[in-house]
Amino acid sequence: MNKRKKYLLIFLLTMSALCYNLPYLSATFYTQFLEAFNLSNTQAGFLMTMFSLTATPGYLFGGLLADKFSPKKLLIISQLLTAVLGFAMSLVNGYAILIVCYLGFGVSTTFLHWSAFLKLIRAQADENEEGKVFGFFELSYAVVGAITSYGILAALSKLSNFRIVTSVYAVILVLVAIVIVFALKDVEENEASNEFNFKMASKAIAHPVTWLNGLIVMGMFIIVTGSSYLNPYMSSVFGTTVAFGTGLTIFNRTIARIICAPFGGMLLDKWKTPKFMITFCVVLIALASVFLFIPQDASGRTIAIIAAVLIIMVLSGSRSGLYTPIPEAKIPFEIMGTSMGIASAVGYSTDLWLYTLCGKWIDTLGNAGYRNIILLYIAGLVLVIAASFLLYIYEKKHGVFAESVPDQAI
Repeated sequence: MNKRKKYLLIFLLTMSALCYNLPYLSATFYTQFLEAFNLSNTQAGFLMTMFSLTATPGYLFGGLLADKFSPKKLLIISQLLTAVLGFAMSLVNGYAILIVCYLGFGVSTTFLHWSAFLKLIRAQADENEEGKVFGFFELSYAVVGAITSYGILAALSKLSNFRIVTSVYAVILVLVAIVIVFALKDVEENEASNEFNFKMASKAIAHPVTWLNGLIVMGMFIIVTGSSYLNPYMSSVFGTTVAFGTGLTIFNRTIARIICAPFGGMLLDKWKTPKFMITFCVVLIALASVFLFIPQDASGRTIAIIAAVLIIMVLSGSRSGLYTPIPEAKIPFEIMGTSMGIASAVGYSTDLWLYTLCGKWIDTLGNAGYRNIILLYIAGLVLVIAASFLLYIYEKKHGVFAESVPDQAI
């Protein structure tokens, strides 16, 4: 496959990842989301807990599903089901329907989409170019996210109700499903396992890199979640406008990735995952610590904005290393979906408590709650460093990058 076609396919696959914008809508438009659905911080956090209740096992069993069935068909079904839930959020009132939708999002996004999506992305990569491929995915997702999010931000003053946004995303997902049907080729038969058995699952469970990758994802997701609270933190503590906070969040999720993801992907291929993640996390600890020592009022605004922008840039560059440990360790392709599913289940299980905890801190402690979020952020970084160091020990012991290494590390 020529490079142009390869990267066009990755961009198309990235469009399917817009399904995550619906359950994570509050992460970008936090204040607007709470106002439109009349929610407290704790209620918004509880919705993410409901999402995780089905999403966490969905990551695990979604990996088994991706190794058993057609990844392309799984992507199409996920787009259409997520679209239905998006329309329901927009058209039906009540907190109960939101809970039902968020439980459904866990099935439609993680169970059906995530591992199948990662397997299709990995299938586009030649050996030793996982960093570039996943870096390009981050770049593509940022471009798509920037266009949709800034477009919505610009249109907010003209929208009668923020709920309309969920319908807009739903329409986009239906269109993406149609394009996937005609434009995307499924993985080759010899790459897609049609004879799933529990031996595959046991091999994935037994592989230490599956769990090390899971711990890296867990630590990184604590960091990403902490960064999503920069929006209300900036407006509540340092006195920035809500529009500025929302714009900063969109910059976090989109523009910074456009700038930094390619650079991160190139460094990742050069350094490999352990050195890459440890270096980026040490820098992030230093930057996050700034918030612990500056005045928590308008007088600290300038330093806070600079630190926030730098954190966003460094974090965006580091995200390319989220799922590279598994292919980097030469885990067999036939269990890769299962391994990535387990790693995702371990990592994203933080949704079960993280958003609810952070929301409760803000509701009960006020602005002082943000200090707890920062400390939790730093703890997540320490976890990534520890897991990356153990990954380095594994790779060195098994000669993963030696010339004579076989196709799979056992």
